[in-house]
Amino acid sequence: MTMDEPKTNNDWLQLEVDVGRLFSGAPLSPIGSRGHGPIEGLYPGRASEVSRMMNAVRDPAKHILLYGERGLGKTSLSNTFWRKDRTFDHPILAARVQAYPFDDFSSLWSRALEEFRTVFRIYSTEIRSDFAHVSPDIVRREFEKIPPHLGAIMIVDEFDLMRAPEARELTANLLKSLHDHAINVTVLLIGVAEDVEGLLINHQSLRRVLCLVELERMNTIDLNDILDSRLRLTPLSLSDDARSEIVALSCGLPYYVQILGGFATQNAIRDRRIQVQIKDVNAAIDNFIIESGQSFAADYRRATSSRQANNIFHEVILASALARSDASGSFRPSEVVKVLNLIEPGKVQHHLHVQQYLAQFILERRGKILIRTGRKGEYQYRFSDALMRPFIVMRAIKDDSLRSLLSHSDPHPPDETAMLSALSPILG
Repeated sequence: MTMDEPKTNNDWLQLEVDVGRLFSGAPLSPIGSRGHGPIEGLYPGRASEVSRMMNAVRDPAKHILLYGERGLGKTSLSNTFWRKDRTFDHPILAARVQAYPFDDFSSLWSRALEEFRTVFRIYSTEIRSDFAHVSPDIVRREFEKIPPHLGAIMIVDEFDLMRAPEARELTANLLKSLHDHAINVTVLLIGVAEDVEGLLINHQSLRRVLCLVELERMNTIDLNDILDSRLRLTPLSLSDDARSEIVALSCGLPYYVQILGGFATQNAIRDRRIQVQIKDVNAAIDNFIIESGQSFAADYRRATSSRQANNIFHEVILASALARSDASGSFRPSEVVKVLNLIEPGKVQHHLHVQQYLAQFILERRGKILIRTGRKGEYQYRFSDALMRPFIVMRAIKDDSLRSLLSHSDPHPPDETAMLSALSPILG
């Protein structure tokens, strides 16, 4: 990669390739030894989480549960957090395995042992993975073969996909066994969940064993750092309004900063410009809807389809995506009402009417697009898939129904109107 401004057609083509790699929405860094993979430092904003996870790696009695919403970068963090550490005499190595819905304990941990054996073969040729059936004791004995001075991590991604309760319970037993025997391998479980109960059975018995790391949505500063950490490796720059819209549309999810940043920068490069402008972000939204949004589109249609004339399913779900929410993405019905009345000031919507629509969105026949929590009269809602919220907003922008509302680069001017105040979560 070069900081020089492209001069030839080949230079521009190479820059487009480089930017595509930098802004890839795929998880950063393939598994392997320290120093292997893309440039470090592309994933800022998680210093506290990295510190806690590294402390767990140094402690032979600790393991890690990394959890949170989709789109927060759990997989990327697991691929990168251990690469900068210099406290070990030997490299820290990590193996990774993917969990699937059909897995039982034996199938998951058989694949884990195979990956482990492959990654760590230069340190121990005795590790086996050819067992007809795998138990917690077998896994523990194989992990015991790793030299005590080596930093060893076994990553289990999308652990939440496993449906078998017995597999989760046996995994909990494995973690306790590794803890009790002080085995020098850190197991890192990754899952989409709002709490630990959704991932592990009998998690209370693992309090001494687990380092719980919950990823939350990123703030504006960290999202801007993601953009800057990539742009500084190129001759490209972002206009203020383009930057503001990318950050605002991401809703705190680094996934969308990468996706929109990548599409926008590549659009500028194709126009042979080194400054990314608002029109490039508009093109990025179009590209995302076309190339990446099809899976969301089906869920959106299921949630909003109705034969009833004059229904407001589309309006209510859009207002839900724009509603002021807390750090976890939860919002109150009153915030939805507020946004609805601002979007369509001539059609006053009442709280009870909106509540009826929100209650529909938690039903199976509408794909459970929302999750409801709390007691009657104090209900809060959030999107069951955090990635759906930005999609809904971008869909509305593509249809031009929100372009005028999202055209302000400064989200907090002194004379902030009531409308922009209500829309401040999405405006950044």
